[in-house]
Amino acid sequence: MVLLPEKVKIFISEHEKFLVIGHLEPDGDCVSSQLVLAHFLRRLGKKADLFSEGPFDRPEIFAYREFFRRTVESSDLGKGSTVVILDCSTPDRIGNLKEEVKGLPVMVIDHHSSGNDFGDVRWVDPSACSVTYLIQHLIEGLGYTPTPYEAELLLFGLGTDTGFFRHLGESSNMVFLSVSRLVAAGACPRKVFRMIYGGSNLAKIRLLGRALLKVERFFNDRVLITHQTRADIAGAESVSRGSDDLYRLLQSIKGCEVVAFIREEQEGHCSVGLRSNEGFDVGAIAESLGGGGHNQAAGFTCRGRIEEVKNRLLKIFAEHLQGP
Repeated sequence: MVLLPEKVKIFISEHEKFLVIGHLEPDGDCVSSQLVLAHFLRRLGKKADLFSEGPFDRPEIFAYREFFRRTVESSDLGKGSTVVILDCSTPDRIGNLKEEVKGLPVMVIDHHSSGNDFGDVRWVDPSACSVTYLIQHLIEGLGYTPTPYEAELLLFGLGTDTGFFRHLGESSNMVFLSVSRLVAAGACPRKVFRMIYGGSNLAKIRLLGRALLKVERFFNDRVLITHQTRADIAGAESVSRGSDDLYRLLQSIKGCEVVAFIREEQEGHCSVGLRSNEGFDVGAIAESLGGGGHNQAAGFTCRGRIEEVKNRLLKIFAEHLQGP
């Protein structure tokens, strides 16, 4: 059972104006937790505005981009303004908004197992499967039930971060109890599944195909690495960052322990997504390289060309695979 910390209750009760901020390159969990928290705060009679620098280029969240502002105006910084940062393990993950809200009281709600301590009030629970899972317990912990709109978005975010439950283990009974309450509140699992996975188009599948063709195998298939260049993206009709299908397919290969997806963001600068099957902690690797995440899903950004980044990863993987 997730207990709502008293410090979170006090933060919400003592303030009336909230700037609700999520991380760069938001996913379904981040966007949903922001939308639901802001909606709930308004139900309490408080003022809540949504901020994100985006980009909203994942097909499942594209339709929500209109609800978010990219910059904070001076009128947002008046007396009584506070900040809630969701799904962020480091302050840098909110981009330029970090400087725009400097000096305001900050509450952080997160579930990443790695990162930096920041914020005046912190509710960080690495055992939580998603931030939307925590937001559901926030609503319930204050004595409310999610509205049908909130329940649908909460299930959307939870479904995103759990791969629609395929990442959950044998000790996840409390998650399914939470899901049952969301369904009772009006969420439809069938509809939410389509919201997450039903937005693909042929261009996205073709881009996925290019990445699959570039897969390289290392350490007897224990490590699979692929990449995406700026030329790949420039020549494609889709620029979707939705790579869940790529990870799912590669992790299903017999013997695979870890998958790395290197994406060239600009000349000499890459982002790296890491996914692992049980027993390989990619969160620790990402944190050592300036990023963060969970044991089985993490990422980071770094300087270097694709080949340089790949070689750096291979050295690290070799150390972890060889063991002590």
